[in-house]
Amino acid sequence: MSKTINQEELRKRFNPDGSQLRNYQLRMLEMLKYIDGICRRNNIRYWLCSGTLLGAVRHGGFIPWDDDLDIEMLRPDYERFVKALEAEKNDCYVLQTHKTDPNYFAPYGKLRDLRSTIKEDNTNDWYYKFHGAYIDVFIMEPSSSEFLCKVAGFLQDKLLFGANRTLRNAWGRKIYFGTVYPLLYSLIFPVMGLLGRMGANGQLRHTLGSCFLMPRDVADIFPLTQLTFEDGSFPVPGNYDAYLTKIYGHYMSLPDLDKLVMHTVNVELN
Repeated sequence: MSKTINQEELRKRFNPDGSQLRNYQLRMLEMLKYIDGICRRNNIRYWLCSGTLLGAVRHGGFIPWDDDLDIEMLRPDYERFVKALEAEKNDCYVLQTHKTDPNYFAPYGKLRDLRSTIKEDNTNDWYYKFHGAYIDVFIMEPSSSEFLCKVAGFLQDKLLFGANRTLRNAWGRKIYFGTVYPLLYSLIFPVMGLLGRMGANGQLRHTLGSCFLMPRDVADIFPLTQLTFEDGSFPVPGNYDAYLTKIYGHYMSLPDLDKLVMHTVNVELN
């Protein structure tokens, strides 16, 4: 870890003990431990990703100002993860998907905490059934085409997220989304996914509709290793340096701390 980063000073500035942000981070840490337990018991592979992985490497835990937590897993592992959660009922958590929440349109799942409420700075959650603290569970699939990902992201944004912001009538929503969502996820995206698999050669991307374009390399991820994150040890890409460098460049350098933008605007923890 870079000796130029004063972790104690960052903690004092952004997430001191007892602060709303720190309490929120600790709630997400509880959720991560729950996910880890489910995955260990069922031999499901997952890994810390993106800013969460960056936090593990650069800070030994959460990036001090970070207010989300992300993991990735391959499609087959995700499908087994969904089944494992259904088999191991828990009164504290629910996996938010279009199946459990008809007004949720993202193509990946969110493990939601049922003992909390958050208000985000976007409109996607206006009609959600679940509003608690969450961990994004991103699905990774073979993909050779950034173009197809862009097209899928455009369709997702315009036909689902955009309509979610403007379509208010309950019957109108039921008819529209009852038609458009199956069209995208049962026909258009599966066909695009098959095309994207051609020539993937070990390249992964977020499942179509996720609106994220940055590829991942299987060779950077597997075999997985472990890194300390807060008070636990969790799976991370085996070559996390290459993984992070491809996404962030010089990832050990701090951003401009005066220009940081937070995702969550209000959190209530019970």
